[in-house]
Amino acid sequence: MLTPRFHCPQAVPGLARGSRVELPPDAAHHALRVLRLGEGQAVAVFCGHGGEYEAVLEAARGKSAQVLLGTFHAGDRVPRVDVHVQQAVVATEKMDWVVEKSVELGARWFTPVLAERSVVRLTGERAGRRAAHWQALAVSASEQCGLNRLLEVRPVQSLEAACGEAQAAGCLRFMLHPEGERSLTLELSAAVEAAKGDAAAGGAAAGALSSVLSLALLVGPEGGLSPRESALARAAGYRPVTLGPRILRTETAALAALAALRATIDDFSPSFPHT
Repeated sequence: MLTPRFHCPQAVPGLARGSRVELPPDAAHHALRVLRLGEGQAVAVFCGHGGEYEAVLEAARGKSAQVLLGTFHAGDRVPRVDVHVQQAVVATEKMDWVVEKSVELGARWFTPVLAERSVVRLTGERAGRRAAHWQALAVSASEQCGLNRLLEVRPVQSLEAACGEAQAAGCLRFMLHPEGERSLTLELSAAVEAAKGDAAAGGAAAGALSSVLSLALLVGPEGGLSPRESALARAAGYRPVTLGPRILRTETAALAALAALRATIDDFSPSFPHT
């Protein structure tokens, strides 16, 4: 059985061995009522900003529980390429799926984008509630898959704001588009070769390539981005790319792109330096 893992914001790096921290209410409920763990059960806790502690569940009373911290492990299990998924808002169950699986595939940021053809319209308080719900899903997915850095779910934004944010960050920018002339994997390979060339020209080790790569991935809604939106994204430096000859559903597209990226230049690749 895998060691149960719980997100605990108080379990920050640097705490002394033997320290005690309180599990958040949701984590305590999951540990005591869902998993039915008892005192003395070995668990792991992480704060979401890197590393995790070996721990032991103790003082389980009512709806609350504490853990006794043991050894700290600094590993994060994060990919070396940071990906910002900018997903047009779609139906609730589809959006939940994309958030959860984006965590498992190592996305670093997630922005819900309001597109012209988005069927679901989110504004004001409702948008804030949905973003909080997606952040909670990201926490749960991180507990399950072993990531020690949480995916950050950003507030619901307009397409203009999302494109401007990525442009200001200076990262690589891709827009999934069925009429793109080049594939995502071809563009990724070209970007890595360019990074290697820049590293060699600067006297740095060519192997330090993709540790500096960061990219944004824009995915449209069920009906796709409108011509105006596609033009806006292009003007902001987004490269239109395809994932092959088939038209993928919006909830499939971002995940297929993340998997292709990991297999091409990241930790799914045979050339990735696993340790």
